[in-house]
Amino acid sequence: MRIMKPLSIQPIPYQGSKRSLAPRICQLIPEGIDTLYEPFAGSAAITIYAATHRQAERFVIGDSFGVLIDLWEMIIEKPTELSERYSEIWHAQLDNPHHFNEVRAAYNDKADPVQLLYLVARCVKNAVRFNKHGHFTQSADKRRTGMKPDRVTRTVHAVSKLLKGRVERYRGDFEACISDARPSVCVYIDAP
Repeated sequence: MRIMKPLSIQPIPYQGSKRSLAPRICQLIPEGIDTLYEPFAGSAAITIYAATHRQAERFVIGDSFGVLIDLWEMIIEKPTELSERYSEIWHAQLDNPHHFNEVRAAYNDKADPVQLLYLVARCVKNAVRFNKHGHFTQSADKRRTGMKPDRVTRTVHAVSKLLKGRVERYRGDFEACISDARPSVCVYIDAP
């Protein structure tokens, strides 16, 4: 299999994403599988790469971090709503130096997936950090404003078009996520 370049349609930018490694990892996916499971999905970089290169027909993305799966639900099923809300949150930072901290506090109270995307895109080095209570604790990167709304719009619509109708989302433990895996599938496990 030829190694292709990593994709630029990654809607969740965070340190530790496998986007740049996806071409090499996906070389190991056997030919002829019908479903690819990614039970520690995170940014779902392997799923996105494999879907783009038609390495499977169906995909299962799972994560024990439920709000991340809520974010994937919006990316795949409601990209316009997500991009409009993200744009509102992103633009509000331009007039308010305390905006990031306000969004972080609101996210820690309600676990809104769009707020999570803004925090991940704007935090220091995209290095996501949570405390033992599950609260987002990383601070804002003062050198940049995060992923711009037009890029979010392009990426979430591209990923939605790529995955809609082809992906099942799972919230919870990885063992339960892959419990129905058959011999004709591939399970990619990259545990945290």
